[in-house]
Amino acid sequence: MNGVVWPKRPVLSAMCAAAFILVIAVALASCGGRNATGAAAPVTGETLQDRLDALQAARPDVAGFALALVLPDGTMLSAATGVADPDGRAMTAGVPVRIASITKTVVAAAVLRLWEEGRLDLDAPVSGLISAAHDRTLRADGYDTDAIAVRHLLMHAGGLNDHFATDAFKDMALREPRRVWTRAEQVRVMTDTTDPVAAPGARFSYSDTGYLLLGDVIERIADEPLGQAVRKLTKFDEIGLDAVWWDAAETPAPSAPARAHQWLGDIDTHGLHGSVDAYGGGGLVASVEDVARFFVALFGGAVFDKPETLSLMMAAPGRPEGSPYRIGLFAGALHGYETYRHGGFWGTDALALPDAGLFVAGVALNQSGVRDLRALEADLAAMALGVSDEADAGE
Repeated sequence: MNGVVWPKRPVLSAMCAAAFILVIAVALASCGGRNATGAAAPVTGETLQDRLDALQAARPDVAGFALALVLPDGTMLSAATGVADPDGRAMTAGVPVRIASITKTVVAAAVLRLWEEGRLDLDAPVSGLISAAHDRTLRADGYDTDAIAVRHLLMHAGGLNDHFATDAFKDMALREPRRVWTRAEQVRVMTDTTDPVAAPGARFSYSDTGYLLLGDVIERIADEPLGQAVRKLTKFDEIGLDAVWWDAAETPAPSAPARAHQWLGDIDTHGLHGSVDAYGGGGLVASVEDVARFFVALFGGAVFDKPETLSLMMAAPGRPEGSPYRIGLFAGALHGYETYRHGGFWGTDALALPDAGLFVAGVALNQSGVRDLRALEADLAAMALGVSDEADAGE
């Protein structure tokens, strides 16, 4: 497993008052999606499959892709290519994958639900909310946990470094793939090998460790394991996410297909123990269809009890100047619309254009295919919205 590049990670079920629908869409930015008259060509299931097939042909080094796309009229489309495992099982949009940091969006929503219920103050210092052992470890490395608020961690503005990005963690994780990690061990990797990056609230600095601490906060307030707490707080059962589970901590539903193999270059990561990324910064296993379902539910008002909570998540008041991150979401723009998205280290991506009613989720089964996947997502969004490539080429 030596020589692997560990890159940085860079966003319906019967929800709302009506139906939900999901779909995952990804496609190479290619022929523009316009018909002979110059009008926008409609996105169909056949179009989605054709574009995904073209992406697969262009990237034969990627074992497979899957997409789910929810159109503005509520129609759900999904498609997949390639194989989910070395035995040749066909990949589908319903095959679960490790969604990695997309889990942060769900965890952030769970924290905001605790706030909605009056069980958590977002401006409370984490010193009184995390375990005493974590608090001592952080303080010994120079972190002022009395000054780091829950809100800071949600926005990656707590000044924390990132254990997951360190060479020490990568090397240990790949050298000992079946190692069962604890949350405390991962916090110590950060404090043993890095230093604080900024004062709390001063700037955006992506930190898996910060979300790991949020996972600890959720468990301690809810008084139950993280997976169970998140499932209840974010209303998985109501949304219809019965085939989603917490890696290494929950048993998949009998109806859930086997998890797909996901690759880092030529390394099959399927055998890595789920505890390597399972404490809040990552951990959920879900299909792209289920990821799309969650995003539709989130922006459709089915997760939060109050619309003001979603507004808070999208606006993140008090965030550091220039930060691209809100609360559990990266904000951006595409084709004239505001976007909210999150990617995941293992090749996943989720994109929401809530004002357009458009949602996309996808996975590249090799991490190296994510950039092309996102280009296809942008192209499919242009087709669905009827915008020209020339007018809106980027994000």
